[in-house]
Amino acid sequence: MTLLFSKIAQNNIKTVITRNNDLQILTISYRKLSIVPSLYDGKEDPAPKFFSSNVQVLLKRLTRPDFNKVFRKRTNSGLAVLRTPKYKFLTNEELEAEILKANKKADVLLQMPPVVKVHQPVDDVLSKDPALVGYDSAKYLFTDITFGIANERRLIVERDPDGTLRHCGHDVRKRLNQTYFPIPGRKIKEPMMFTNEDRFNSLLDRQEYEFLLDRACLQYEPDEASYQRITSITYQHIDMNKSYDLLRSTRHFGPMTFYLTWHQSMDSLMLELLQSGAVREGVLLAALRQALLGDVANGDNAQALAQQILPTPIQLAKPERLTEEDIQLDNKCVECIEEYIVSNSAMKSQQELALQGFREHYQQLIELSRGLKKAHGNA
Repeated sequence: MTLLFSKIAQNNIKTVITRNNDLQILTISYRKLSIVPSLYDGKEDPAPKFFSSNVQVLLKRLTRPDFNKVFRKRTNSGLAVLRTPKYKFLTNEELEAEILKANKKADVLLQMPPVVKVHQPVDDVLSKDPALVGYDSAKYLFTDITFGIANERRLIVERDPDGTLRHCGHDVRKRLNQTYFPIPGRKIKEPMMFTNEDRFNSLLDRQEYEFLLDRACLQYEPDEASYQRITSITYQHIDMNKSYDLLRSTRHFGPMTFYLTWHQSMDSLMLELLQSGAVREGVLLAALRQALLGDVANGDNAQALAQQILPTPIQLAKPERLTEEDIQLDNKCVECIEEYIVSNSAMKSQQELALQGFREHYQQLIELSRGLKKAHGNA
């Protein structure tokens, strides 16, 4: 079976394997297993929970904003050259004002793409006029091109050859809106990076995740099936490769975390947080699951603990020294994570091992911090 699997993978073909009279279908695509996208097309609409203030705060904190990454230099085709940095001498008051401006600018750059349900097909017939049957073999499209009207509210109708007058479908509306009111960067025809599987998989293999997601936000609307298919595959590829850091401090980390939690596949992310020592963010992730799914054991405790964590500074690196308040809070976080692992985790052994490693390292840090305090006479 191993040799057969290798041969199939090398040939990049689809095949059917029959074994013990049971039909087993194995799909190999571009030397890796295919990823099945999951869309927000169920009965429940994720938008109300995504836009709730509690979930927004948790997602923004889990993004772990780092100004060094948020304001990093990026290639921009709209600029001929990179802008020259400016250096200023500031007073303390002026410095605080500049920091406030930087925080507001970072909030804009980290604004998350919305998570909504896939739109339903449009089948709204306005009238039927049998007198127009046979008048022409082509459809007629009528578009209201009045300025100042939102594209989603613009009146666009079509007259079918059989005389039926109906509202246009989403794809036709999008093409006509782009024709009369073009959005810069959006193409009427889908880019080949999304329609050509070779190119799409090449970008995934090169881990160009942020570029893919930025381009998808520009080309599609959040309620389009194509947008959710592309983002779903990208999120799953990131999850499979544990490449979460590539999206941290970007506007896409929150929607990815929401996606993984909504589909109950956030245990790999939880494991990565425990392995990196971010137990506080682990509690925030458990609180997010409780807010979305409501199935976390002692979930109210996780949400209450999250409210204690949110006012504390964001930990971009492991702390070198600890206060007694930090020790008490982190101990509560460890207890909360233990309850989550026992009751909800699908990766119990790996997460328990990661949590044990955190305990050992944290105990050494506690002894070091208390030893320094004692040496300085602050015990």
